[in-house]
Amino acid sequence: MRSKFENKIVSSKKYLRTKSRNFELNFVNIKKSIIEEIKDIKKKVKLRKRIIPEIKYKNLLKTNQSIINLIKKRGCVIIRDVFEDKKILKLNTLLDSYINKNNYFEHQKKKIRLDNYFSNLSSGKPQIYGLYWSKSQMQIRHSKEMKKVKKFLNNLWVYKNDKYTVFNPNRELSYADRIRRRQPGDNTLGLSPHCDAGSIERWTDNAYQKIYNDIFSDNFKNYNPFDAKYRDKTIEFESPAVAHVFRTFQGWTALTEQGPNDGTLQLIPIAKGMAYVLTRALLDDVPENELCGSKAGKALSINEKYHSLLLEGLISIPKMYPGDTIWWHPDVIHAVEEKHMGKTFSNVIYIGATPYCKKNIDYIKKQSKKFIEGKSPPDFAAEDYEINYKGRIKIKDLSELAKKQLGLIDWN
Repeated sequence: MRSKFENKIVSSKKYLRTKSRNFELNFVNIKKSIIEEIKDIKKKVKLRKRIIPEIKYKNLLKTNQSIINLIKKRGCVIIRDVFEDKKILKLNTLLDSYINKNNYFEHQKKKIRLDNYFSNLSSGKPQIYGLYWSKSQMQIRHSKEMKKVKKFLNNLWVYKNDKYTVFNPNRELSYADRIRRRQPGDNTLGLSPHCDAGSIERWTDNAYQKIYNDIFSDNFKNYNPFDAKYRDKTIEFESPAVAHVFRTFQGWTALTEQGPNDGTLQLIPIAKGMAYVLTRALLDDVPENELCGSKAGKALSINEKYHSLLLEGLISIPKMYPGDTIWWHPDVIHAVEEKHMGKTFSNVIYIGATPYCKKNIDYIKKQSKKFIEGKSPPDFAAEDYEINYKGRIKIKDLSELAKKQLGLIDWN
């Protein structure tokens, strides 16, 4: 007997096929485009040319159109030197002290593993810490530098349409996320290629169907992954670590030097790569009640059986230095290297760009209550390590900007 999710998958696939004159030919045409993207990536890898566009923070507002076009093609960007090395190294040391003084590791051992978000991936246990409210995280998250970066990123999107304004690109809300501190020699597995922000919802949710309408209806060439219309209307299935916000970009800030083979981030830098995943699931070799391995409430699975072509484009990001940031579109497939073969810790703070819109405001109001209590945010497993932690940020410690971004006071 089929589950409610399987029934939804079956009916959604039937509907989505009708949007195309020939859904199989539609996939073939999309595949041809992806093949060209993969060839370009492989060629640049062979020639050791830069694939992911890079901008220096000091030149952010002088970014030329060719770089912006490349960001929109690749779906990712590195913004370097957002913070000074001395500041970041100090905050990294402070974070280490916060972890050790509060006996995080002892508390972690006592917790039942509640976060199963990555459990359907072949690799699913990176060294990610369930901490959200340390001074180090908050100082970076709510800094003037980060505000400037996110404003730039948000403005890469089409945020107005003929029906409504999706978000205010110049006002940023704060989505509290975790940290990664990966020690040298760690082989406790990284993260297999995946996407966040919904798994089977990308086929079954009404808003997602509208977002991807051009993809399903033979209009792939005109599909704009940076059109925000309806992205604030999606409804996600409930599950620990499933984001209930719209992020224009996911991202992190490097606390330490790290590069390829240091257990770092990997990307498939194709902004329109999601089109391959979506239309691949409609083909006849995929069981009618399945979506190429994706499960409700889990990360969107990208695997060798169905997505081998896309996986040929998976690359590790270049060397990052303390204070550098990297950002990727919510549809960009990403992973974490299996092993950390470097000699020093590979540490990052996860920070995404979460613009001011109703969907995000609704979440931030719930998150602010958790912040006041020192509990884990609503999107994450209720591990609640920090309730009594010494050094945890309190309301009295916040700047006016931080209070606005956390929804504690109104924007003027």
